[in-house]
Amino acid sequence: MGILFIVALVFAWPTYGLSIIGWLVLMFFKSKNTADKSARGKEFVSVLEPMFHGRFADFYKALDVPLLDGFALTEKDAHQCGRHVMNYLAQNPEEAALFVRGLEKWRTKGTGILSDPVTAAETEKMYDAKGEIHLTAYRAIKAVMLNNSLKCFDAVNLAKLMENETLLTFQLAGRI
Repeated sequence: MGILFIVALVFAWPTYGLSIIGWLVLMFFKSKNTADKSARGKEFVSVLEPMFHGRFADFYKALDVPLLDGFALTEKDAHQCGRHVMNYLAQNPEEAALFVRGLEKWRTKGTGILSDPVTAAETEKMYDAKGEIHLTAYRAIKAVMLNNSLKCFDAVNLAKLMENETLLTFQLAGRI
């Protein structure tokens, strides 16, 4: 936005100051949009976080994330990775909706309560029916790893993870 301000200053004289007013309007809409996204993310975090019951490490371990040879996953790293997955879901409503659909799929029949994420991920893995839970988590891990360099994800085999994500995407597309 700094470059736009400089352009607005350059064109201020020939446009009688209208370019600066245009820049101010752009800044107003940008700040409003950023505030809306931030509020939406906080809203989803407040909805998703209680579902995990603080068991972020258990959730991440239940995902069966491929690791690089010779690397081990510590409890602390698993907890941090699980929180990053939850935060990614909170910031992406489409992914969160798919994740919740997976939780609904694995809930106990006859109850109105969603399955908790750890149970859903373990059940998908146990029945070799990886679906929405694993897919959204793999997408989250991929996105976080590609956009950040976080130490907790050092053990993850990104190439194998992306291969698994692609396979799950095609499998789910065939089911729908």
